[in-house]
Amino acid sequence: MLIVKHLCHPKLALLFCTVLLSACSVHSKNSQHASDLPQFNQALIYSTSTENVPEIASLTYLSEAQRQELAAFIAKDNIKALPNRLKVSEFIKHKMTNFNYEGKNYTSTESWKNQSGNCMALALLTYSVAKELNVYPIFQVVHAAPILTNITSDFLVTSDHVRTFLYDEKPSGHFFSGGTATVIDYFPDRFDRTGAIVSESEFLAMFYRNLAADAMLAKQYEFAFILLERGLMLAPDYDALINMMAITHRRLGDEQTAEKLYLHALDIKPNSLAVLSNYRLLLELQNRVVAAKKIDQYLLSLESSNPYSYYSLGIEALEFKDYQTTVTFLEKFIDNAPYFHPAYFALARAQLGLGNTEKAQKILKKAIELTDMPDSKKHYLAKLDMLNNVSD
Repeated sequence: MLIVKHLCHPKLALLFCTVLLSACSVHSKNSQHASDLPQFNQALIYSTSTENVPEIASLTYLSEAQRQELAAFIAKDNIKALPNRLKVSEFIKHKMTNFNYEGKNYTSTESWKNQSGNCMALALLTYSVAKELNVYPIFQVVHAAPILTNITSDFLVTSDHVRTFLYDEKPSGHFFSGGTATVIDYFPDRFDRTGAIVSESEFLAMFYRNLAADAMLAKQYEFAFILLERGLMLAPDYDALINMMAITHRRLGDEQTAEKLYLHALDIKPNSLAVLSNYRLLLELQNRVVAAKKIDQYLLSLESSNPYSYYSLGIEALEFKDYQTTVTFLEKFIDNAPYFHPAYFALARAQLGLGNTEKAQKILKKAIELTDMPDSKKHYLAKLDMLNNVSD
């Protein structure tokens, strides 16, 4: 089961607020890891064209016409007296009036021109406008509920998005160090979990991660390889990119390099549930059962700021018909996120796999109680009705 994190979220809402921020330390990654990055297997790449790979400088480029439009907007009587960070937020609010949330990974120029894109496109656009007005942006990952599960193709896509903190001047010392910032959270949800602050280069690398995720879902693994390589030029210690590069090597038939990359990513971030899960999958595919079980035990001992990772692990185990492991991970997830109805449905399937029909019926009733989505409710009711008929 491949775990990919797409930086997008479907809820069509935008939150702007201004906050006073107290000091907050940011984790600094060890720069020595970059030189230790295992060598990629270039022999896996044959004829993939790089024509569709955007250059780093093009991600946030604005055309001259777009810069003139921005200048005209901030010259308006009701805008020109505002601090620059508020000019940025007012302009983004203005551009989003007729914005089409179609989930495309557009660059800043493209999202402005097309009036569409996903939340990463909006974050890039905010970044570009901020740079144009000499505003300093800081980015924070926000963990959101999984928005797509496609078990039949052994992919599971989860979603993070970012929110942006805008400062009129670069904060001195720690980020979030006692200044006034305007926060733009593109798709807020009351169940979101805030994650780490990311560097500017890592934020830009996330765009390549999104493009690579799209390529992998389309089974274009050579193209994904090139996109990930470009992202790692920006952020060579970014464990999510290394994780995806390992997956890409495995998909292209090089399990040895894949394992080296997994181990390197774990050297950088030992508690990464995504990396551990995908490494565990490699071990299972190689029938290295004892090593895979050790990772299971370690995963269960961890506490993550992103509880949705346990859902991903449970779904992975369910795909392998490892029902007891499914139950263990999904119960751990539900302890942290008791509102997410798809987890109850998956848990009911696992209990049914274990022969616990009454438990499955009880859990299905909980899933029905939690969902307000007609299609999901209809599906759960049909499954419960089937179980009731069997038990009768």
